[in-house]
Amino acid sequence: MPPAWPRGWFQLRGIQSQLEIARENASTQERTLKLLDTRAQAGFGDSFDVDRGRTQLETTQSRIPALEAAEVVAANRIAVLVGATPESMAAELMTAGPMPTLPAAPAPGTPSDLLRRRPDVAAAERRVAAATARVGVATADLFPRFTLGALFGTQAIASSALFARDAETRVLSLGMDGSFLNVGRVRARIAAANAETAENLASYQQTVLRALEDTENALVRVDRSRKEAQHLDQAAQAGARAAQVARLRLDNGAIDTLDLLDAERARLDSQDAATQARVRSAVATVQLYAALAGGWPNYIAAESLPPPPLQAPAGRAVAMEETN
Repeated sequence: MPPAWPRGWFQLRGIQSQLEIARENASTQERTLKLLDTRAQAGFGDSFDVDRGRTQLETTQSRIPALEAAEVVAANRIAVLVGATPESMAAELMTAGPMPTLPAAPAPGTPSDLLRRRPDVAAAERRVAAATARVGVATADLFPRFTLGALFGTQAIASSALFARDAETRVLSLGMDGSFLNVGRVRARIAAANAETAENLASYQQTVLRALEDTENALVRVDRSRKEAQHLDQAAQAGARAAQVARLRLDNGAIDTLDLLDAERARLDSQDAATQARVRSAVATVQLYAALAGGWPNYIAAESLPPPPLQAPAGRAVAMEETN
């Protein structure tokens, strides 16, 4: 679960973009309705065309109240997360602005040691360190060595195999080096020591597996969501051009009103879908940022993610995670 306020911030900006799109399209469709009414009065159309235009306009306008409500709810949520009242932040949050620029994904050579900074991995590593020291196992050797680029998209190699008996052979396909832990020998040494040490190792391995799962899932979501957003951005641009051409062709009598209405509806749908895809891509980046315990050196700067809108009032804690 990514930190709640960055996710809420992206969602708020996405809702505001959708609201702007709906209002702009409603304005365009209102002009189209007037055009159809004028054409009908001049004998170039009939009430059927006018009613179709009105149906589309009213449908678009029906989206606006729901988006306005969602905007208020998202703004109120952010205010609560930073420890402020909704009224005190309404002016700032209800002013629409651009969505922050997303940071780049980690480069293929980014090391897996970044995962050791995660609080859960670090805590488990400290617990197992003392126990393994008594049997001559270095804690650093318990962590698999590979690059995040090698891990990316490797669904065919299950993370659970990283601690299997033949792990040294399997992990080479993930880009891990040959000095990876020989689990069989280490397990034998630990088992010969005491059961508590073996339990600590098992707990540590499970924590590492969860970290690997979180990271791989986040990498996949970032990559796929960005590709989705790119395609939908292209669709939105094409839809806008098609709607402009359709209006010109209607004026010249080259198409009928249905073609124009279809083009305008497609433009609205594609623009709305593109905005939602950008929000999903932003949230996926936040999830990756959280999976890697706050970022990756040389690839994410602190200013890449938006700062909290306001500092929390003195004496009040800032809520950083969703409770659900």
